[in-house]
Amino acid sequence: MTELEPGRIDFYDGVAPGLRDDTYRVRVTTTVEHSATADHAGAQPLEVFTEDRWVRVAGAKYRLDPGEILSVYPPPDSAGPYTTTLGHVVLRRRTLPWEKAVAPSTSTPWLALLLLDVNEATVNRNAAAPDGTRCTTVSMGAEAARAALPLRAEVPLLCHARQVAPGGPDTARDDDGWVAVVMTGRLPAQGRTYTMCLVSLADHGAVLDRAGVPATVTLPVLHDWTFTSGESGTFQNVAARVAQDAAAFGLSAGRPARLAHTRRDGTPGVALYRGPIVGVPGGPAVAAEGETDVSLSTARTLGRLLAAADRSLVRELSEWCRRDLMSGLGPPAFAAGLAPGDFTPGDVAAETVARLAGATADPWGVPGGVRRPHGEGGTAPAPAEARGPNGGGPPNGGPPGTTPQDTESGTKGRS
Repeated sequence: MTELEPGRIDFYDGVAPGLRDDTYRVRVTTTVEHSATADHAGAQPLEVFTEDRWVRVAGAKYRLDPGEILSVYPPPDSAGPYTTTLGHVVLRRRTLPWEKAVAPSTSTPWLALLLLDVNEATVNRNAAAPDGTRCTTVSMGAEAARAALPLRAEVPLLCHARQVAPGGPDTARDDDGWVAVVMTGRLPAQGRTYTMCLVSLADHGAVLDRAGVPATVTLPVLHDWTFTSGESGTFQNVAARVAQDAAAFGLSAGRPARLAHTRRDGTPGVALYRGPIVGVPGGPAVAAEGETDVSLSTARTLGRLLAAADRSLVRELSEWCRRDLMSGLGPPAFAAGLAPGDFTPGDVAAETVARLAGATADPWGVPGGVRRPHGEGGTAPAPAEARGPNGGGPPNGGPPGTTPQDTESGTKGRS
């Protein structure tokens, strides 16, 4: 399978499975022949055995494994300017929309994504499926069904497959870079709440023909979520509205909000907060006794969380840190005090251990004369009688009663 270069996405009308959901006959024929010569010339069939076996290929029909859903848009329970965007669902298995066909056609996908106003449809999460199990269904009137359901000719146009380059969207939870996408053909209106339903059309092909829509249409639901279509606008309008809302709450650069705050030591206090949009004054914040300005700390944390949510950035940052660490360790022969001949060629593990050992032996570069064992406290140099050759103490500046080797071991342990 060809791997795409970074940033590339290929679109396909569809990806047909090896076998569609159906019943298939497997016929096994065994022929026994007899020949009087070693080269089987003139062989004559003595008997022919034939046996048939029927195999049923069946996939999801009334329920779908949640792991098959990679992502949906608009996001569940969200509110935003969605009046100019078509909702869609991204499926892990690239052949899923084409594994069944809507009779009598053999090319109409069996999945459709319906955009339904919450007031024009009813979702039942404990309905009885024809196979005796429980499933989720959505019921709507004929008028709502005609508005939400695509025509038979439109169903193939609302399904497609994508091959996405590694690191691209929707590939973090996918295993091969191939996904299937089912879209809705209906745009939401402003100021209304909607339910998105991924429905099965496998046994309901008649509803795709407008003349065959009954008074009440009930379809199996494989996945659903809700969202609200709010006001649209440019970023400038949204930012201005946020600033206006902040002013209504008394937030400004020189007049932050004061909120109850618990300090790191557990004591109560007051936090000054300006919000992510309101600017910071040119001078330092004026905080009274017991008040802490948390605006910059909050913005810094928000930025770190946003960066951590970017998978490609985290991957590149980790790779940069790894290269920086390895390049700063230096040659292993000098870092670990070993000769080049002490390494087996290609022994990457041993070389890495040696590099790390040399780099972490004394990462802070603390002079020996000011080192003190853990538990004795203080950072002042040792007294004269405990110093090096001139003070009668150990030559490496360690405490009295220790040998140089003992002190060095203790230093490594503390590092």
